[in-house]
Amino acid sequence: MSAASKTLRAPAATRRGNLGLAVLALVQLALLVLVLLTVARPPKTSTGPLLGKDVTVANVTAFTVTGSDGSSVTLRRDGTNWVLPDQGGYPAQSARVKSFLQQLVGLQRSGLVATTADAYKRLKVTKDTYQKKVDLTLKGGGSKTLLIGSEPSYGSTHVRLASDKGVYVTHALHASDARTDPSGYVDATVLSLDQANLTRMEVRNAAGDLVFTHAKSGWSLKGLPSGKKLDTQAVGNLAASLTSLQLNEPLGKTVKPAYGFDKPLAVVTLTTVRPAKKTGSSGSGANASSANASSTNASGANASSANASSANASSANASSANASSANGSGTNASNAGSTSAGAAQLASKPAAATPAKTTTTTITVGAKDKGGFYPVRVSGSPYVVRVSSSALGGVVGKTQADFIAKPAPNGGVSGAAGGGSTGALQRLTAPPPGSAGGAAGGGTSTH
Repeated sequence: MSAASKTLRAPAATRRGNLGLAVLALVQLALLVLVLLTVARPPKTSTGPLLGKDVTVANVTAFTVTGSDGSSVTLRRDGTNWVLPDQGGYPAQSARVKSFLQQLVGLQRSGLVATTADAYKRLKVTKDTYQKKVDLTLKGGGSKTLLIGSEPSYGSTHVRLASDKGVYVTHALHASDARTDPSGYVDATVLSLDQANLTRMEVRNAAGDLVFTHAKSGWSLKGLPSGKKLDTQAVGNLAASLTSLQLNEPLGKTVKPAYGFDKPLAVVTLTTVRPAKKTGSSGSGANASSANASSTNASGANASSANASSANASSANASSANASSANGSGTNASNAGSTSAGAAQLASKPAAATPAKTTTTTITVGAKDKGGFYPVRVSGSPYVVRVSSSALGGVVGKTQADFIAKPAPNGGVSGAAGGGSTGALQRLTAPPPGSAGGAAGGGTSTH
């Protein structure tokens, strides 16, 4: 081939090469546009409730919340109430459970952010990687699993239904709303007594017995050395803790050997006396009604006022006199007198009364666990609960010295009641109810 022929063919090959490159560039550009469109506009999904229209609060029969650390709690419907089956059926607060379920049922399929497996891992909404997981059991045997993931910003959370591809951002639920501790669903108060009715506290521990009694003159500590003063603030703090005992966690009904109730670290006995009280005078309403009825015979507003004031009169003559002075008429006064006489007979019935009642409550404190808490049993309850030392007022290690007032820097006595008393009896500001006679009325103790 001649040199001239080669020269003529070169431009044609170059043109074909350039065309191939141009086609390749267009293909790459098309792929890039497709990827960008896919990222910018995720596939559309159905709208409506995330858990489905068939899931309502009423048809959830149980649920389990599991945390990323492996902690979990299960709640089960028991009639109209909710209980913790793993804690011996300990009662949950139905209002709290209902509020949490309403949050779940209210989640919507809006704010879609991802649909791929890689995104699930990044957003922490896989079946193995999550912040919280909620497994719902439904009536009829159905189930749903909700995965609660990362929080992209304050107040927002990624969520995904395990059976759904879409990951959504919601502002209606946070990982902290899905509690994995049993205490998040129960009433923390395991004992609630009226401190004003407390007349005696007995604490028995390794150091001995501490016996506090409350009479009309105030609190006293048995065996308080002469010349020492009672630290009434310390007594008051102890009474406040014990009469409103708070749990850390319910443990159930089973009494395990590890709880150490065979050799308790402390036993507390509280005595309360509910004073007798009258429920109201029988017939007083009828008397007032009769007196007001008689005022209709009186002429003028003054007659009505006079008869109203005679409603509590104890005799027919008193009512008659008031009625007479109201209208100045002998006839109307006679009518008023006869009406009030009937009311007086009704008022003569004795008033009903609630007798005084003495109640004894025992708190048994078991062995301290690794977390620094104590298993506790309260008389009248079948459950064992986990309680902190501070909630118990430190009864395990308390001694008599803890309740003796310490000298203050200014020469006074820190924590002691005023009045200059040097005996064992020290006063608190509030007198004890039913103090006249201590356990007044010989009421029946309840356990």
